[in-house]
Amino acid sequence: MANATFPDKTINYNVYDDGERLLGTATIELPEIAFVADTLSGAGIAGEVETPVLGHLQAMQVTLNWNTIEESTIAMLANTARTLTLRSAQQKLDSAQGTLVSVPVKITLKTLPKSVSLGTLEMGAKTDSTSVLEVTYIKIDVDNTTTLEIDKLNYICSIHGEDLLAEVRSNMGL
Repeated sequence: MANATFPDKTINYNVYDDGERLLGTATIELPEIAFVADTLSGAGIAGEVETPVLGHLQAMQVTLNWNTIEESTIAMLANTARTLTLRSAQQKLDSAQGTLVSVPVKITLKTLPKSVSLGTLEMGAKTDSTSVLEVTYIKIDVDNTTTLEIDKLNYICSIHGEDLLAEVRSNMGL
């Protein structure tokens, strides 16, 4: 296993809302990527098969968990689309050099408001407030290479450079 790099952990991260750095976010629950699917059954099939709809994804959401109630927590309810940019440094172990290295990861999310939970008030404790946003667009760059780009409103579903919806757009005259 010479010359391998082993993914290790997130060193740290920042969250930006339309370019402005957000403070007070404790953790971010990233979206689950799941294709819309339906059951295929009938003659010539021994049972059922769940088949995904090419390039179409189920609803995605991102949850921002806050240490306390902030202006930003409430602002997430505004009836406006938001662009969140998550910038992190992830650590890897380079076995050839015997060193730890830092790799940039950038996640861009275009979102719509869904809900805010104000959490709890307790002396000397975090409120554990949350903001939940619907994700219409996600782009993930790892080490400055785009690995995923999903744009539901513009028929783009690109995974490692393969746009699953390119032919669909062409067939629809888009």
